[in-house]
Amino acid sequence: MADKTKKTAPKNEELTAIPSLEPRLGRVYSNYVQISHTKYDFTIRFGDAPPGGDLQRLRRGNEVTIPNIVEIVIVPDLIPEIIKALETNYSRFIEQFRDIAKETEEN
Repeated sequence: MADKTKKTAPKNEELTAIPSLEPRLGRVYSNYVQISHTKYDFTIRFGDAPPGGDLQRLRRGNEVTIPNIVEIVIVPDLIPEIIKALETNYSRFIEQFRDIAKETEEN
């Protein structure tokens, strides 16, 4: 007879979440982001705006519709951690690539 008892990790054991390096939906490029919220969740939309001249062909009056690549809905509890991760990574980016950014701004 097979053992049908459930085997679970102790409740006090800490687990570390490690994301897969291969995205399920593939990797996409985005140069546009829009963030909105309701009282239940946050929505982050990533888009791919075409370069300046091509942007004009998407114009309808005073509006431009940016093609939506993906829309991600998340719980509000994640927002502080996302902000912290962005601040940390942006600081590291500035430290590592400050000279490149200055050269780009000067040209």
